[in-house]
Amino acid sequence: MIRMENVCKIYENGGVRAVDDVSLSIGTGSYTAILGASGSGKSTLMHLLGLLDRPTSGEYWLCGERTSKLSARARAELSRTHIGFVFQNFSLVPNMSALENAALPLAFRGVPRARRLDRAADMLCMVGLGARLHHTPNMLSGGQQQRVAIARALCTDPTLILADEPTGNLDPQAAHEILELFDRLHAQGRTIVWITHDHEAARRAQKRILMRQGKLRTEKENDL
Repeated sequence: MIRMENVCKIYENGGVRAVDDVSLSIGTGSYTAILGASGSGKSTLMHLLGLLDRPTSGEYWLCGERTSKLSARARAELSRTHIGFVFQNFSLVPNMSALENAALPLAFRGVPRARRLDRAADMLCMVGLGARLHHTPNMLSGGQQQRVAIARALCTDPTLILADEPTGNLDPQAAHEILELFDRLHAQGRTIVWITHDHEAARRAQKRILMRQGKLRTEKENDL
């Protein structure tokens, strides 16, 4: 599903090599954790994987599509078709209900309102929020807000879920529940890439990769 070859991301301001000669392969249906401290480059790598940014050099294939020559519109369409994003800060619209927030990606695709709300309701029920459909974010706990974000990511039936520190703002119990939810999503056949600094969370993944100073290290080299 994912293949990177010698990918670099260099920021002109200071010449920082946030991602440094990364080669990576992730198979369909796998669960991969990319583990690293703050400043290691892991969030930059996620932005490259999600087609939210372009590499300075190297090649990236997503679902067999070479992305380096694609226009901005084609990259956005490829991302919308295959990827669901889950972020640490939830990124919910404050004045929208859980149902409306979860349905947003389908609204951007022009799906009729009734159909997108039905789909969003199904996904919210799946993540355990069937009784909270009409609650706004300020009426939900942090763990519940993250469940809304996960339901939103699932509404488009993505092939790949990219999660950037999705338990970073949660208390231990809520974090545990979100980890179990991701386990269930993986068991259903979803491909998951989880970006984290949490070693315990990373241990739930099938494959763990350590990132340091923009470079990837293997599990064996670092005894994760």
